[in-house]
Amino acid sequence: MADDTADGAVGSKDGRRNSSDWPAPAGGVELVRIGQRDSLTVFDGSSALSSGSVAAANDSPLRRNQYLAQTSSNGRMKKIDFVLTYHQKHDDSVVASAGMESSEQRENELRNALIDALRVEGVDIEAPSSSGSKDLTNGDDSNGNYNGGDDIVENENGGDSSETKIKYLLLHATFPLLARYAEAIKLQMPLRDQSLVDDANAAEGTPIDVEQAQFDCALWRLFRHSSDNAGDRNDLFTAPFQKDRPEMFAIGDRPEDREDFFTSAQRSLLLHTALVSLPEFNRCVSTGAIKEAYPLHDGSHKLSASVSSAQVTGCDNDRQELNLLWVSARNWYRFQPLMLIRRYFGEKVAMYFAWLGAYNMWLLPISVLGLVAFIYGIASVWSDQTVNQICDDKTGAGNLLMCPVCDQACDYWRLKESCMYSRIVHVFDNSASVLYAGLVSLWATCFLEFWKRRQFVLQYQWDVATCELDEVPRPEYTKLHALLRGSRYCFSMVTVVFMVALVLAVLVGVITYRVAMLVVFSSISGLGVFMSNLRLITTGTAACINFVCILLLNQLYKRLAMWLTKLERPRTETDFEDSYTIKMYCFQFVNYYSSLFYIAFLKGSFAGRPGDYARFPMLDGVRLEECDPAGCQVELVVQMLIVFVAKQLLNSATEVGPPLIRRILGSRRQKQCAAANAADSNKPPWLKDHCLTPVDHLQLFDEYLEMVLQFGFVVLFVAAMPLAPLFAMLNNVIEIRLDAWKMVALMRRPVARRARDIGAWFGILTSISALSVVTNAVIVGFTSEQIPKLVYQFTDGRGSLDGYMSWRLSLFNVSDFETQSVPRIADSAAEVNVTQCRYRDFRYPPDSANRYEYSTAYWHVLAARMAFVLVFEHFVLVLKALIDLAVPDKPGVVKEEMKRERELLRKALFTHAKTN
Repeated sequence: MADDTADGAVGSKDGRRNSSDWPAPAGGVELVRIGQRDSLTVFDGSSALSSGSVAAANDSPLRRNQYLAQTSSNGRMKKIDFVLTYHQKHDDSVVASAGMESSEQRENELRNALIDALRVEGVDIEAPSSSGSKDLTNGDDSNGNYNGGDDIVENENGGDSSETKIKYLLLHATFPLLARYAEAIKLQMPLRDQSLVDDANAAEGTPIDVEQAQFDCALWRLFRHSSDNAGDRNDLFTAPFQKDRPEMFAIGDRPEDREDFFTSAQRSLLLHTALVSLPEFNRCVSTGAIKEAYPLHDGSHKLSASVSSAQVTGCDNDRQELNLLWVSARNWYRFQPLMLIRRYFGEKVAMYFAWLGAYNMWLLPISVLGLVAFIYGIASVWSDQTVNQICDDKTGAGNLLMCPVCDQACDYWRLKESCMYSRIVHVFDNSASVLYAGLVSLWATCFLEFWKRRQFVLQYQWDVATCELDEVPRPEYTKLHALLRGSRYCFSMVTVVFMVALVLAVLVGVITYRVAMLVVFSSISGLGVFMSNLRLITTGTAACINFVCILLLNQLYKRLAMWLTKLERPRTETDFEDSYTIKMYCFQFVNYYSSLFYIAFLKGSFAGRPGDYARFPMLDGVRLEECDPAGCQVELVVQMLIVFVAKQLLNSATEVGPPLIRRILGSRRQKQCAAANAADSNKPPWLKDHCLTPVDHLQLFDEYLEMVLQFGFVVLFVAAMPLAPLFAMLNNVIEIRLDAWKMVALMRRPVARRARDIGAWFGILTSISALSVVTNAVIVGFTSEQIPKLVYQFTDGRGSLDGYMSWRLSLFNVSDFETQSVPRIADSAAEVNVTQCRYRDFRYPPDSANRYEYSTAYWHVLAARMAFVLVFEHFVLVLKALIDLAVPDKPGVVKEEMKRERELLRKALFTHAKTN
């Protein structure tokens, strides 16, 4: 479902800083100890948590593998915070004795320089091997009990003599380094003295607690995990860390407790910040001297048989707890444990899942309304006057003779042959769909306004409202001359325009296919039922072909966009991601939506009329496509169903499929990893994690892109497909659990990066929301048949739709056909002596003085269409603006709580200064 806080209210501050994240401070503040999850006991600071180091005496071999072989001066083991990997064909001694310059020797020199720089920074380093672990911090060897050995990279030439070994460097960040970088990035940490907060809460309670209590009903608790299970345990007062004032913060009194102060996620963030700030590390990455860098998972994700399905009792680590509460299919209806996700993966990952959960929960009401509109369409299809006129060949318009749909090969046909088509059209194009389109446009605004409020609450709860994301240059960044950089940007723009043109060329090809299929199958006799549903069949097959082309172009452009972005040499990771996002989304927008825009807005509008058809000048005079007498709505629906629904199913398969396929059909190295893991449960965790799918800073890009494209399908064309929100919601229920499983079980642990929001994606969502007002207005006004029906009712119909199809279709003398359009009618054809036929348009009959010119009805309908679009658009936009003004972006209770915290912080600083 969504997240762990009531979405209609401001999230409770209770548990925003989890007690399991911090060691026990002095001063009597009780915190839950995660070191003993099975009992969830309380401790007072006399023993330390296992964040950075543990006592060496009481650890199992499995837990001991999470630490370096070397110990500190007080006998405590040091946690592995990061792993660096590199490839090596020869031992260091062999390379050194060669006495010549080589790429391998150069890489060794760069790595040695990096090791020296890390040692200066305050990082302990070990290089594990099958014979033991070499302590690179002080240059001595330590005979640890690791038996990890060296991993093997498969060589194309075969043979063990040319195999490349994967070597590992295990890093442990000392407290001085962590403290230095925590202060640099203004990391919020809990204060030692919590008495001010306790007294204030006891006296009046926090405003957030008061508001949250209003939503604490039995039904709401059904969808929430218990506070013990969701990471919501204690409320701690935090402040930006200051390395010169460690006594202010919740650090134990013993010297070794400093190593336990930061959580494993925070340690990975701080050490990664230190790494990327080193020029030596950037040189190693850019030259390939260091292949990969990643933090370790906190143990196995597999649950033991003793773990309860309802409680976290028995979980050894947060990863198992996530597997139990987040990944498990039995919890599909429950809110996500966002606090736990944030604690383990960091704010950036948690922010994505918070947005996805909120989006999915907001899809629920609009999905119900869409289902109601769909059911109404089905229920009223047999009583609709227009449909009955088309299907009735006795007293209705079903016996009207229609002009051929293609040149020469196509025959005349009766309107009743469009009966099934017209029934399908009515299911999706009825009076309820007009109201529903307006509601969805307003819904999109309400959702985005809500998310802004929810996002602000999360910023406050996660202590990232004022975080500064100062970035260092990317390792691949090189300063380019302004002229060279400008030429590369121009090349990128030209390439993007070319790819967009290629998408449009594919669209023209699909249009040509539809026309060609109509010609080919219409010339074949004896097809029976196939001929009566020819338009539906060609539409479906064309949509499938278009979808395949979309997938192929998507894979081509994804690689091209990555290459173009690297060619531009962006300075920071944010610059890289923004540039890549713009390229990818612009292309994907055209790739996925171009066919829908064509059907909704262009198809049939410029086809001409019998005797004067519009044609493709470069395709041997092929006629432009026309719409069925019932309209183009069915083709839009079919295109939506195939592209949208098939895309969701394929994305779900491709997200989980590749990691599983790599496990089953992977390289020899991966098979060796899998076999080793199965044979030895105590295998070093760096080797186990290396076998998992790598992650990078673009880890969430594909996830966001998929959901933003889905949001576009939901709001841009919902007037044609009211079931789109329902399909999206059902997909997302599965999507959340698949993404959770992928992150917990199949992928390496990402660096716990911080984030204040969802980045540039919110601007894209806002633009889509505004564009949806126009697209839905045009679909209802110009693609739908609702406006012509209303015009007829209020003019010639006198309040009724009787005779509407005869009024909607114009007459044409077959003697006025162009030579290339005259049908070749066989003697056995049903219609031989034909003098007139009908076509879909508003034109004067052939016996009129203004023959074949637009009739008065055409101008009445056009004026009504334009008036509807303008009124609909302005009315909805005004309502959207009013909603935006009426709903503040920042909840008042949160602003009040932030003000309260600032006052408490000033008091705490004053008290500390006075005491010291």
